[in-house]
Amino acid sequence: MASVKVAVRVRPFNNREKDMSSKVIIQMDSKKTRISNPKAVDNAPDAYKDFTFDHSYWSFDSSSPQFSSQEQVFNDLGMDVVDAAFEGYNACVFAYGQTGSGKTFTMMGSKDSRGLIPRICEALFQRMSGGSSYRTEVSYLEIYNERVKDLLGTGPASHNLRIRENPKLGPVVQDLSKHLVTEYKNVEELMCKGNLLRTTASTNMNDVSSRSHAIFTLCFVKAGYTNNTPTETVSKVHLVDLAGSERADATGATGDRLKEGAHINKSLVTLGSVISSLAELSVKKSTFVPYRDSVLTWLLKDSLGGNSKTIMIAAISPADVNYSETLSTLRYANRAKNIINKPTVNEDPNTRIIRELHDEITKLKAMLTSTQDSQPQMLAALQAKQEQEKVLTEEWAEKWRETQKILQEQQALGLRMGKDGTGVVLDSDRPHLVRIDDDLCSTGVTLYDLKEGENILGSEDADIVLNEEGVESLHCRIVLSEDDVATLVPHGKCSLNGQWVEKHAKLSQGCLIVMGNSIMLRYNNPAEAARIRNDPSHLSKSTNDLSVFKCNSSEDGDHLSVRDENENVRSPPKDSCKKFLMRRSSMMGINQISDSDSVPDEERLENRNHLSPRRSDHGSSIRRKAMQRAKDNPLQNYTGDNSDMKASDIESDDSEDAHGRRRGKFLSTNRRSSTYDPLFTSSPLHPNMNGSNIDIMRSIMARSMPCLTDRYYDSDPNELSVIIPTYVMRGVGTQTHHEYEVRIAVGHERYTIMRRYNRFRELHEEMMHKYGEQVAALLFPPKKFSLLRRSEALARERRPQLESYLSRLLEVVSQIPGSPLNTQTPSRTDLYTLSGFFRKGVFETGKYGTS
Repeated sequence: MASVKVAVRVRPFNNREKDMSSKVIIQMDSKKTRISNPKAVDNAPDAYKDFTFDHSYWSFDSSSPQFSSQEQVFNDLGMDVVDAAFEGYNACVFAYGQTGSGKTFTMMGSKDSRGLIPRICEALFQRMSGGSSYRTEVSYLEIYNERVKDLLGTGPASHNLRIRENPKLGPVVQDLSKHLVTEYKNVEELMCKGNLLRTTASTNMNDVSSRSHAIFTLCFVKAGYTNNTPTETVSKVHLVDLAGSERADATGATGDRLKEGAHINKSLVTLGSVISSLAELSVKKSTFVPYRDSVLTWLLKDSLGGNSKTIMIAAISPADVNYSETLSTLRYANRAKNIINKPTVNEDPNTRIIRELHDEITKLKAMLTSTQDSQPQMLAALQAKQEQEKVLTEEWAEKWRETQKILQEQQALGLRMGKDGTGVVLDSDRPHLVRIDDDLCSTGVTLYDLKEGENILGSEDADIVLNEEGVESLHCRIVLSEDDVATLVPHGKCSLNGQWVEKHAKLSQGCLIVMGNSIMLRYNNPAEAARIRNDPSHLSKSTNDLSVFKCNSSEDGDHLSVRDENENVRSPPKDSCKKFLMRRSSMMGINQISDSDSVPDEERLENRNHLSPRRSDHGSSIRRKAMQRAKDNPLQNYTGDNSDMKASDIESDDSEDAHGRRRGKFLSTNRRSSTYDPLFTSSPLHPNMNGSNIDIMRSIMARSMPCLTDRYYDSDPNELSVIIPTYVMRGVGTQTHHEYEVRIAVGHERYTIMRRYNRFRELHEEMMHKYGEQVAALLFPPKKFSLLRRSEALARERRPQLESYLSRLLEVVSQIPGSPLNTQTPSRTDLYTLSGFFRKGVFETGKYGTS
């Protein structure tokens, strides 16, 4: 039997106490703690009270020689918990005190000064030796408003767990998740995840007040051999961070905070009653202990008066304004010293039977040695017990071999929590493939380890079997060399980072392989990833930016044509323009285009400026810049005086730049007026700057009710063109996506719609269903790795591809008999009839509308 170990720790003043000019009422000397009554007269009987505990920690002034740091608290208290766990005892540490007294800091600590819980967990793993086997599980729960919540669980089912009483195990939380850990890093990640989900709030007493009790539990199993006999002990370590008791008038709690405080006080009052009852139990033989009056005391039943080595830390405030709460805490701590626990070593039942059999066999052998006459009954009993011991020992050893195998597999796969504590990371120390499944019914992730040498991927008799549509029996091979360099050798339809491959290609970290119609695999090389993390210069040698990766192997014709077309759109061919000018110059007998055409304009500009001296010279400067641009671009200055020019003069050299002309036509239609005169505009929102001052003022005054109707001049009634100049990001969190701005010109009408990539894909499928192979032959930008849907680079790459696809689709459909666009003058109604894709949404009024 052992009594509860009690320690007291005093914290520094907080900002509230400093603002109130509080005085120190706590004094500590070795194990003694004295509290002074601020209202009592000197030398009065109630002027001070003395208490003696196992430890008294002075953490009020860091400059004091008596200052107790987090490390000292761990060395005195935490190491006892670690020793008890390795010896097979249950252990419990909990902090008790009013709100804002430093309980959470003592138990959890901060980033720079860790508390007891992380230090104890780290010490457990540091002490694990190679001679024994260990298995550690972690669970983390909180008690909020008398309800149990699993801080490491997922889904709504983890928010209101039930407690059951097990005759052998005591109180058990039903459906509480337990997580297997193999190193302290795993524990730290789980702890971070749980702390993020804990319920905290700000009160007058504490900016970050814990509004719930938290219990972090480690189930620690140690197995080994002692004197050739298997031994196995199971220890449970409960590390408890309690919410503090509080007064509503002091905390300023109202509403939910007041309700939380009532539940907190209820559980703490029950804890105090349990402590008092257990203290009386050391004197009386029978006393009722109200464990079930609160969820907290029910779960801590074993730790208080049961099978556990328990440590209580009383956290107190040094300020005179908290005298009553501090005195109450010290009195409860003083009572807790009288609680007697009954800790016992938690030995596994099977190993206990084996040990008892071993002792009996030893006694039988001694008896047979002492007697000269052989006794058949004794020999038979000895053989039976030896056989039973052998069977039980083999079963126990096999169980631990399976346990170690599971632990090694988990460690090899690298199953661990994410850095932010919100997910599980699936990793491996060998090159491997991870399958990315778009199936809605899929609920897991498949990982394929690659062996050294040849790995065959296919539908039958392959190392990696993929029974999906479009996968051949021998679809491809991945050859892994001794230095972990992987090479893809395709035999069927394979795509590497969106580019079709026909020859062997080297795989790099993070590249994506698409097989058949729907299988997508990601290649991971941990060694290469580590090199990239350590030296970012290796990034250029890898395929980290998957969206801009260019495959070195041969591409099919469609991909090459799309790439060439996009390049032509970005930079119009200069050679064709030069040839055109040479032909026109030779026809007109001109050796070179003269700049003299601009002289009359300059003279007229000077005359206008001379006639209007009061007018600002801003317009003149703009006109000069426009004429300078005309000089630099002779083709623009060359106007349509030769309207009889034949189409054959400008045909062959520009045929591949049809899409660029469509784009230029669309832009010039919208800006036709500004092409002729930079100071003139037909829009009522932009006044003409080449008129008189009165005209300009009238235009400015007319802005109060402008005419919002778009006016387009010189537009072709047969025109049908489309461009995608830009894109925007929409949504929040996991709903983030890109929408592309689609500008459509049909006849005299111009309008804009916003569409995301999924709508383009639906349009493609709809058109293939309607018009068959003619649309199916068009190259549509493939769907890429789903985790890159928010990538800026992917959206930038798709924009010209989608623009090219949409333009070619309209061209093809307009030539199909029976289609709505197969008319001389296509209209906006015809586009609507073709597909709902082109219909403007109800709330779609511009770039920031919805589609």
